[in-house]
Amino acid sequence: MTTPESTRRLPWHPLRLGLPVLLAFALSACQTMPGARTGAQGASTTAAGNLGTAKPAHADPVRTVNPSREASDLRVFLADTRSHPGWTPVPLKPSGLLYVRTDAIIGRDDLMGIQSATDQNGGGILVLVLKDSGLTKLRDATAANPGMRLALVVGQMMLAAPAYASPIREQKLAFGVGSAHNADVAARSVAGVP
Repeated sequence: MTTPESTRRLPWHPLRLGLPVLLAFALSACQTMPGARTGAQGASTTAAGNLGTAKPAHADPVRTVNPSREASDLRVFLADTRSHPGWTPVPLKPSGLLYVRTDAIIGRDDLMGIQSATDQNGGGILVLVLKDSGLTKLRDATAANPGMRLALVVGQMMLAAPAYASPIREQKLAFGVGSAHNADVAARSVAGVP
């Protein structure tokens, strides 16, 4: 049985090297998911991008996040390019490190819905539609930790880690995830629909 505290933790212990190895693999593999195709945007583009700057050219309908065992988990973590005590260092390709806090700010239960979209260049965007409680958590965490990054993890795959300049105040949170196919696969898996 899980407690509310444990549901906010990573599903693996970072000292076992699972987190650094898994996230490094994810970043070096251009954030692909099982069943997903690699897009033109690589990990360095996504990791260096800014949160919510992409303007959707096309958006699918918002999918309701159903409480389903078949659904993939979703978590958003604080991350930074500077070291912090207790944060896990993750090597980036071709160089550099990203430090990820091991407790999630928000999870799947903080979502009202999820949506896949594309930008004007055809790049995939995953849009999280937050419940009021999720928005409050995210706003508080980003206000207390200005100028960092938000690492988006679906299942056990880091898909993006964009920077934010100011506290998050919007109900919809957009992440560039490489390709339109990646966005669609992630949205469907988190929503618990085939």
